Amino acid sequence: MSNQNNPQRDASTPRSHHLARDHVRIALVGARGRMGTRIDALARDHPRARVTLRIVSAPHPPSLDREFTTATDALASLERDRAASSDLAHRPLDAIIDFSAKNGVFEAIRLADALSCALLVGTTGLDDTIVQSLRALSPRVPVLVCSNTSLGVAAVAHAAGALARALGPSYRASIVETHHAMKKDAPSGTALRLASALRAAGSNLRDEEIFSIRAGDIVGEHTIRLTGDGETIELTHRATTRDLFAHGALRLAVWLAAQPPGWYRVEDSIIPQAPPSSPLGPTPLPHSSL
Repeated sequence: MSNQNNPQRDASTPRSHHLARDHVRIALVGARGRMGTRIDALARDHPRARVTLRIVSAPHPPSLDREFTTATDALASLERDRAASSDLAHRPLDAIIDFSAKNGVFEAIRLADALSCALLVGTTGLDDTIVQSLRALSPRVPVLVCSNTSLGVAAVAHAAGALARALGPSYRASIVETHHAMKKDAPSGTALRLASALRAAGSNLRDEEIFSIRAGDIVGEHTIRLTGDGETIELTHRATTRDLFAHGALRLAVWLAAQPPGWYRVEDSIIPQAPPSSPLGPTPLPHSSL
């Protein structure tokens, strides 16, 4: 792969070569949101991740050290730090985690591009313009976009595809997803992701066979059913705490920071598979790193 868009790092060299330090330095975009707050809190006890910079939305003025409202302000501060450093190869960040909104994603893209660091986007409801911008960024840095950062959901999506291929299209597929009463989008992004995995494996799953339930304070539950003559196979993932997704985001950020540029899926972090835009396969993350 050519590295003409990234002269500071040879794309043929694994990014892990540049991560010899004990921890991965993370910028958190959307740091005052529900997910951002939990990621920030859990990172304090994480063995590999450290949140070293925060981008907050304009209604919440910066109040902490290394907290900014725009990528421009953050870059200016980082450039001052770089100028004061005796290390000419100093790269101030390794990864960016974004759980914000449309404007926040663009700030994250600017930051990742300027600093040549990995970008994990957990923000939902992305329009085509944002997705195209993220795709355009992926030849230069590792990019992973996902609405559900759970390791278990990634494993279920992989298992669902394997089952659909093994059983064939004669087994009728359906998905039931259940979330808290305040969740507005339906079907959930995770249900659509599971549906995509089934269809990619040859299942004839129809849109009307994806069912959504909104009730109480349920964090999230997804059940896949594959039914044939005389038998039904079920796969269920049940989230019991939202911290699951914060832990998952930190795990993915640490993994993504060591990957070459490309477009990644959560499944790539547990199953070796080369992404379309990278000639190198990602390195699976040991589950003990959670």
